[in-house]
Amino acid sequence: MIEVTFDPTLANTLAQSMKLTAIALPLDLQIGDLTRLTDAKNSYWRLKARYTKSGGASAEFAAVTTSQQRLQRMLATGTTLRVWTSANPADQLGWGWLCSQLVQAQFMGVVQRIQIPLSGPVMTEMGPVFMQNLTIGELDEPALEHDLATAKVVTAADWVAFSYHWQACYEDNAALRLTLGGRVVGVPQDFLDPLVRTCYRSEQSTAQTLGRILANYPIGMPNWWWQYRIDQIAKASVR
Repeated sequence: MIEVTFDPTLANTLAQSMKLTAIALPLDLQIGDLTRLTDAKNSYWRLKARYTKSGGASAEFAAVTTSQQRLQRMLATGTTLRVWTSANPADQLGWGWLCSQLVQAQFMGVVQRIQIPLSGPVMTEMGPVFMQNLTIGELDEPALEHDLATAKVVTAADWVAFSYHWQACYEDNAALRLTLGGRVVGVPQDFLDPLVRTCYRSEQSTAQTLGRILANYPIGMPNWWWQYRIDQIAKASVR
């Protein structure tokens, strides 16, 4: 069995702490031009590399391409896949994309899905608390062990249905995709800028602004994208 996730931190926890075979697909499909998945020259890769400082646009594209190639090798073996998702748009879109890959590959194996709530009551040593996580990558090993029991088989017919949803998002190709009322919705690139402005202080650092954004608006956008929008607002404020 192979664990599949769209969160590299979760993949690392599954592999290192739980000793499971895991593959990460860090696609970030909630952001930007979706045609970039097959286009190394797409401006998205330069933008992301500027803020992640991970080795340049070519390295960003190569990392995603390598993860997709690894997935294709897994599909060719027909091994069982157990896919971890949350309500975050990156996970929802990643799941739809994955289903399209299953359909195209005429995958003959079993697919299970674990849908993890990002908020809810948790019992701790200090008593019950209401936990809120930004991503499933924040969950610890005991929580993940508990979630293993919730895996459900997804039928091939359902793969097709989810792939249709992915295709619709791909064709819409909005600048940004959010989960609103449980649905993935395409919006303009600056749609969330009003939220950033409520946290922005010209005399404070980007890190301080980012901290407030993450605390106030845990909506599944990666840090690097928030940093990009903070920069855009900072530039606009000095014009």
